[in-house]
Amino acid sequence: MRLIPRRQWSVAITAAALTLGTALAHHSTAEFDYTREVTIKGVVKEVQWTNPHSFVQLLVEGPPGEKIQWSVEIGSPSLNINLGWRKDSVKPGDVVTMNLAPARNGKPYGTLRVLTFADGKQLKGVAAQVRAPAAPPIADKK
Repeated sequence: MRLIPRRQWSVAITAAALTLGTALAHHSTAEFDYTREVTIKGVVKEVQWTNPHSFVQLLVEGPPGEKIQWSVEIGSPSLNINLGWRKDSVKPGDVVTMNLAPARNGKPYGTLRVLTFADGKQLKGVAAQVRAPAAPPIADKK
């Protein structure tokens, strides 16, 4: 019986750990309710241009004297670039309106469909192509 050298085991274990880490890092989009659309308007607090998903933190007026921070997922940097975004397309202080698919749990979180600037310019998010499913046809009752 031939034993595998320790170095080969180390390489194999490291490769497996990296592969598993990558697989676990990606999550599904089941947390969003694509049957609903929510529109929010506010001031950009922060843009996080990161992999695997980028985010815009938006401060939205809540009850008098209160701001609610929404975290809006906008896709990966490479997807965003393909949709016409640049790293500095949205900056802190920008006033924007966002149409999004909200989180199913009701928290101030969602995935972007369309971001509209005050001048009317728009940027699309990855959810722009996902619309609520059509209602099934109603069967005739005879």
